[in-house]
Amino acid sequence: MTEEEHNDKLPQVGEIIASRRQHYEAMKLLGKGGFGAVFHVRRVADDAQFAMKCETYDVKKQVLTMDCKVLRGAYMIRSPHFCTVLDRGKVHERFRFLIMKLNLWELRIATPTMRFSLNTSLKAAEQSLMSIEDLHKVGYLHRDIKPGNFAIGMECNQEQQIIYMLDFGLCRKFLGDQTHKDLRMPRASAPFRGTTRYASLAALRQIEQSRKDDIEAWLYMVVEWTAGQLPWRKLKGSDKEDVLKWKEDVRSGEALDDFLTDCPKRQFTAIMQYLDSLVYQSIPDYDYVYYCIQHACRVNGIDPTEPLDWDPTRLYHGPCRADRDKRGEETSKIPADSAAAGAATKSFTTDNDAAGSKKKKVA
Repeated sequence: MTEEEHNDKLPQVGEIIASRRQHYEAMKLLGKGGFGAVFHVRRVADDAQFAMKCETYDVKKQVLTMDCKVLRGAYMIRSPHFCTVLDRGKVHERFRFLIMKLNLWELRIATPTMRFSLNTSLKAAEQSLMSIEDLHKVGYLHRDIKPGNFAIGMECNQEQQIIYMLDFGLCRKFLGDQTHKDLRMPRASAPFRGTTRYASLAALRQIEQSRKDDIEAWLYMVVEWTAGQLPWRKLKGSDKEDVLKWKEDVRSGEALDDFLTDCPKRQFTAIMQYLDSLVYQSIPDYDYVYYCIQHACRVNGIDPTEPLDWDPTRLYHGPCRADRDKRGEETSKIPADSAAAGAATKSFTTDNDAAGSKKKKVA
């Protein structure tokens, strides 16, 4: 199919799209990629504004199906870091679509300098890690953690302190289809999935990814938020071997010092060393990673209510790990594998795989 034929199957601005329950008018194209497009739409009945994500019928990989599965799971555990699907439908032989809240503002727009203050970087790190943990709880790996796949809520919705996870097209279910609790057997070799700049060592080596790899990619993203750049930033996506060499080198010595310039070195080093100790079967100790973030906040004198860079006039009251613990949305006595099994059967109990474990000292 040519690009023109592909575009002809997508909605056109001004077109009315009908679901079983409502009618929507396509107002503006917000973005377009290989799998489909996102439109700003209005509900005809009351002029309410939404986002519509759509994909053509003939795409080889149905991204919307994965989106539905992930977002349904996130909704059931009441994660605040995922959009809610409000409606869905299809236009025969043209495209399928999802209707979601129009509430996202790109993080990159929020930080035109491509660098956050340490206060904002650590708070964004905590929220984005919460979203990764929640995704793992419902049995999926993201496999493309990067700044472009996180966004903040719109000011008009009073949600600019909430960070959302986006784009589940590369997600992979890591739990077995039959038992919903056992890990899938890793493939002997796995095709590369992700973005080279942020991809984990395992991903770049074409080794099956697991939960630890999402967190490793998250760490590279957080370093970039904090320091403003990564040492391999000028390398292209095709330069996987060179990026892999860089990432291997920054594990120690002067390369590590340069890598963590302007970052909380002791805490970020501790996280990286911990992640490097994990294997495919490991259940990450999310608590330990949160502990390192919180320790970095304490030693740098960061006030828990200090405003975010993009919301400087309001005290910070965004979702945080401590608040979630207080609300009882986590039951730390239940092992992570049990919670993941519950996620697959729609009986969710939020996990803490580090239950009862002693806190490790920050190196």
